[in-house]
Amino acid sequence: MNILAFDTSTEKFSISILKNNKVVLNLSKILNKTYSKFLIPLLKESLEQSNLDIKKINNIIISLGPGSFTGVRIGIAAAKGLGIPHKINILGFNNMDVLVQSIDSNSKEKIVTIIKSKKNNYYYQLFDSKKKPINKVSFFSINNLPNFFFNKNIIICGDLDIKLIDLLRKKKKISFNKKKFSNTLTLIDLIRKKKIKMIKSLNPIYVYNHYGKKN
Repeated sequence: MNILAFDTSTEKFSISILKNNKVVLNLSKILNKTYSKFLIPLLKESLEQSNLDIKKINNIIISLGPGSFTGVRIGIAAAKGLGIPHKINILGFNNMDVLVQSIDSNSKEKIVTIIKSKKNNYYYQLFDSKKKPINKVSFFSINNLPNFFFNKNIIICGDLDIKLIDLLRKKKKISFNKKKFSNTLTLIDLIRKKKIKMIKSLNPIYVYNHYGKKN
């Protein structure tokens, strides 16, 4: 099995390549708002480094968000541009699913996944102790934290910057999952373990009332 997986949903670009069921490349790089300039060259360079012809790829897997609207759209377009001409299967994944499934937890604690959005906003989703979603992906402002964050038996994980961590700790003692997170490498590991479901429809996961959202 040969897989090309990449994530353009945040400023931290992530790419992993599975060749003959072995991870041969894993790269994370801050690209911020430069995806339109560097994404295609990076994808081609990664395939060359892996000595893997695009025609030999079985699946291209791309993040559908939540994250940057522009980044997600660019990623989907790139996946289609590479995959469709060669009739490669293209699948999507939800960042929140990867985050929650990456946690080793057999406790009764609920899990909150967090991804940095824009300015002082963050995307989040609440899961039960069995890693089943309790609510849809939503967002909060650092100036208006959800009250349930401070309930007992809550684990918080994801894109936690110092500003948010400091604020949460000032409010109450909270459990954080500090596992180093590489989105696409973790994704491939979860695929191998059959712990994550791929998404066939390549529709971006919108959270804000964006002009691009379908009615």
